[in-house]
Amino acid sequence: MEKYKEIDNSLIGEVIKIRRHLHQYPEISEKEYETSNYIKSYLDKIGIESKIIGETGVVATLINNLNYPTIALRAEIDVLPIEEKNSFEYKSKNKGVMHACGHDGITAVVLGLANLLKVNQAKLN
Repeated sequence: MEKYKEIDNSLIGEVIKIRRHLHQYPEISEKEYETSNYIKSYLDKIGIESKIIGETGVVATLINNLNYPTIALRAEIDVLPIEEKNSFEYKSKNKGVMHACGHDGITAVVLGLANLLKVNQAKLN
């Protein structure tokens, strides 16, 4: 049996980079235009078909065989109307809003998982 590609430091670093980017550019609910475009661009870059639905939703599909079981991954991308008072370099650059609820981290992990699934796509059943 062929071995799956495992999580390595490069993927962990990429997830951290995604999370920090999302954290810097938070957008309030139903106004996540830049966030949606960022997510779609990332999925396109790793070769996963995606599209924006509604105004700010992103849906992606990764299909090997329609007879295989289906799973779904979901992440919220909205933020809270709170002024960020942190001092780290990737703090919110958008006045009056911040990722205080962890959606930036969840979205980054889901995109990292999407990357791992794409790399291992031929082995998925």
